[in-house]
Amino acid sequence: MTDTNDKSAIDKKKEETSGIPNNNEGFANLASFVYTVLILFIIITIYFTTSGLLLHACKLGQSNILPTDIDCFPYKETKSNIQPIQTNIFATLSEPQLSMKLKFPYDEYNASNKLLDMFREYKNSPSSNFLANYFISIIETLIQFNYSSFNTILNMLNGLPEVLIILFGPIVVGIITTILFMIDNIYIVYLWFTQMSWFFKKNKNDTDIGKPIWKDVSLFNMFDYFCAVSLVIIFIIILFFSFPFISVITFLAMCWCIITCITYKAEMYGKSVTAANIVIDVFKYYKISIMFIFSFFVIVTAFTKLGTIPGVFSIITLALIYYGIITIDIFKPIKELNLSPIVSYKQAIKTCSNKTNSKPKEKHGLLYSLLFGQSGGDITKELKNIAKINT
Repeated sequence: MTDTNDKSAIDKKKEETSGIPNNNEGFANLASFVYTVLILFIIITIYFTTSGLLLHACKLGQSNILPTDIDCFPYKETKSNIQPIQTNIFATLSEPQLSMKLKFPYDEYNASNKLLDMFREYKNSPSSNFLANYFISIIETLIQFNYSSFNTILNMLNGLPEVLIILFGPIVVGIITTILFMIDNIYIVYLWFTQMSWFFKKNKNDTDIGKPIWKDVSLFNMFDYFCAVSLVIIFIIILFFSFPFISVITFLAMCWCIITCITYKAEMYGKSVTAANIVIDVFKYYKISIMFIFSFFVIVTAFTKLGTIPGVFSIITLALIYYGIITIDIFKPIKELNLSPIVSYKQAIKTCSNKTNSKPKEKHGLLYSLLFGQSGGDITKELKNIAKINT
C-alpha cells in the first residue's frame, strides 16, 4: 500500500517537472486548448473585421459626405457642395511613400438616407402635424449631432498611421462611442425642452397639395395657446417617467449612424467597393501582423493549457513556418496593387448653398418661444390688427 502511494507521488512529481499530464488529464487539456484557440480565432476575426470597417469609416470622414449639416440634404431639399477628393489607403512604409486610392462619390446612393429621407418627406407634406414634427426634430437633431461627432472623430483618426488604426482603432472608438452615448442622453433632454416651440405652431394648409403653412400660436389665440401650454406641462411630466425609453431612442439613433457609416459605397480604380471589400483587403495586406498576434496567443495558450514541452514545441513549429522550412504562406506578404504617391489627408471642403442667401435668425430663449412661438410673436402687430377689427 505504501509502495503504491509512493509510486503515485513519484508519477505526479514527474508530470509536474516534465509538463506532461496523464492520459485522462491530457485529453481534457487538449480539448480545452482547442476550444480556447477556436475562441481566440473568432475574437481576432471579429476584432480585425471591426478594424476594416473603421478604416473604411475613417476614409469616409475625410471625404466629408456624412449628413452633418441640418440645413442641407437629406434634412432639407438643398444639397451640399462637396469637394471630390481621393483618400490614401494601405499606404506603404517605403520612400517615397505610396498608397492605394479610395474615393467616395457624392452620388444619389451616398447622398440618400432612408430614415432622414422619410422625415424630410413628412415635414414637406401638406398634412404635416406639429406634434409629429416635435418628435422628428428631436430625433433628427440627435442624429445630426452624432453624424457631426463621428465625422470629426473619424477624420482625426484618419490622420494617424494606418497600422495604429488597424491595431488600436476599435478600442479607441469603443471608448469614445461610450462617452458620446452618455452625452447623447443629456443632449436629448435638452432637445426635449428646446423643441417644444413646435407646440406653438399650427399648420394652416387644409388642402392635400403643396407644403405645410406654419403659423405661430400667440397669446391672442387663447384656446390654441392654452392647448400649447398644456402640452408643455404634460411633456415635462412625461419626461420624468420616460428616461429608460429616452435611452433606447439615443441608443437606436447612435446605432443608425454607425450602421449607415459602413453602408457607403466607394470607388477604387474605377471599381465600386463596399466596406466588405475593405475588410477583405485588411486581412490580405495585414495578414502578417494578424498572424503574429494570433500565433502569440496560441503559444501562450499552449503553455498554460498543455504544459512547457508542448509550448516550446509550438514555438519551434512557428519558427519553422516563418523561415519557410514548413511551406505554409501565412507569413508571406501580399504586395499591394495600383500604388501611387500619397495625396493630402486634408478633409474635403463642404458648403451648403442654403445658407448663403438666408438671413440670420433671431435667437431667443425658451421663455420667449413659449410666450410667442418659435419665430416670435409681434405683439405690436397683433394690437394693430385688433384695432383695425374694432374700427
